[in-house]
Amino acid sequence: MTRSRSVGKWNDPLIAIGLFAIGVLLYLVGLYKMWTDVGGVADVPVGVRIGMLALLCAIDSFRRVRPATALAAGAVIVAVDAALGPTLPMWLVLSDLTYAAVLYGTARLGRVVCSLTAVTVAALTALVYLSTRDVRAAAGAGVVTALFFGTPVWWALVIRRQVELTEAERERSRVHEALAALDREAAVAHERATMARDLHDVIASHLSAIAIHSEAALSTATLSSERGEPDDGLREMIGAIRSSSLAGLSEMRSMIELLHAGGCETPDPRSSPPRLTELPVLLNAARATGSAVDVAIDVDAAELPSVVDHTAYRITQEALTNALKHAPGAPISMSISLQHNALQIDIRNPIGPDISSPRARTRGLANMRHRAELLGGSLDALPVDGEWTVCAQLPVHTPNGTDR
Repeated sequence: MTRSRSVGKWNDPLIAIGLFAIGVLLYLVGLYKMWTDVGGVADVPVGVRIGMLALLCAIDSFRRVRPATALAAGAVIVAVDAALGPTLPMWLVLSDLTYAAVLYGTARLGRVVCSLTAVTVAALTALVYLSTRDVRAAAGAGVVTALFFGTPVWWALVIRRQVELTEAERERSRVHEALAALDREAAVAHERATMARDLHDVIASHLSAIAIHSEAALSTATLSSERGEPDDGLREMIGAIRSSSLAGLSEMRSMIELLHAGGCETPDPRSSPPRLTELPVLLNAARATGSAVDVAIDVDAAELPSVVDHTAYRITQEALTNALKHAPGAPISMSISLQHNALQIDIRNPIGPDISSPRARTRGLANMRHRAELLGGSLDALPVDGEWTVCAQLPVHTPNGTDR
């Protein structure tokens, strides 16, 4: 009701002007007298009647924003008109005020208006009967009064009921949407918990086994060295395997913590995603395989946004893995720098003997390109002058959303 009151308030002056125009026309053509046989109509100039009508229509322009006050003030003016002799235009405006009071007023006001309407119909019927002693005149007066005031009250009640039903349906829809959102959140939380369990039960256990076995191999290599059978290369390779497996296990635990935390909890900072500051682990693992890695980093990783830092680490990790897989033992050059508000990543290695395989279509490169595009950047991976080149550009923005 409050919303309809504010939305249509500008229509009320137009309704008042329309009623005033109809009333003036009725006064001018002389079709305004009611119940001339009941006390008659006082000889009041038409100009006075039109002035009273104008005042009543001005009150009617507030029918929606102040229904109770407008009805009370209008009833006083209509009572004065009735004392001078009831006229049809005044009753038309009063019936509109009655309709507005029931429709736009409070429920209590609606009940009061309904009661007063019934009392008015009965009182006017009795007054006409006592004045004329004519049952038919009294019945006619009761019917006319009921039509003028009972019909607007009934119609307003019907519309009000429909509006209330519509609001109830709208509120029910909002409740259903809220429940559906809660169900979706619960389903997502359940799926995240399931994924966390699967990661822990399947992948994390394998990484733990690798770390344990490599530790045992390291112990064996140490004993062999003590017996005079040193094998530094084997020990270095096994150490790299152990470091990589421990790093993978740490990242897996981080993912599990993040999945368990969801969107409502703050995960342990120790389980945060890996950053560029952890590149030495990857580089040591690559060098342990026999590949020479030349690195040039011209950026302070601590100043990068966390999402850019993490994405750069993942792209670098995947590019190094591809280089070791497709060109084992070949030298690798890597440069990371901040240029023109973008983090530039360039990784190159000689093309290996398996260049015939469509490396550009592999899932790893697709994932790298997808990570870069999510940040609004780009990634190109293609052979250039006998080298396989991975070039990525990641936009870097300041916390307020502008470029650095």
